[in-house]
Amino acid sequence: MPFVDTLRSLNTMKAEGVIEEYAIAGAMAIVFWAEPVPTFDLDVLVRLPQQGGDLVRLEGIEHILVEGLPTQFLPSPDSLAREAVSSAAEVDYQGVAVRVVRPEYLIALYFQPTARTAKRRERAAMLLELPSLNRALVDEILSRHGLSF
Repeated sequence: MPFVDTLRSLNTMKAEGVIEEYAIAGAMAIVFWAEPVPTFDLDVLVRLPQQGGDLVRLEGIEHILVEGLPTQFLPSPDSLAREAVSSAAEVDYQGVAVRVVRPEYLIALYFQPTARTAKRRERAAMLLELPSLNRALVDEILSRHGLSF
């Protein structure tokens, strides 16, 4: 179950209109920016297409296996998550283009009141140490969305 096959499947879902846009989030996104952290699944923020005036719904779906990898599709529930998906970086993983939430947005997502856990605070602290981090952008995102450290 190579990770790259799951990424190819995400790109196929986008190309076929199953999802409008996506970005890898959570612990797996950190792998692209910093030292890997343990995780057992792939979190994917998604923007879903409108179909017949009704939004496609994913309620009740915890994880599905995509090419053998437990994957959780998380509809972008608020303006911060939608921004994180829209501004995602496109990176190459073993020859496959993949969209990944930028570290500045990962930090902001970790500081949302519903997401604040000790584990996420640790991950945010690790990301804040990145030499390439745009700290001014982090501050601007947090301010714009009413979040703080």
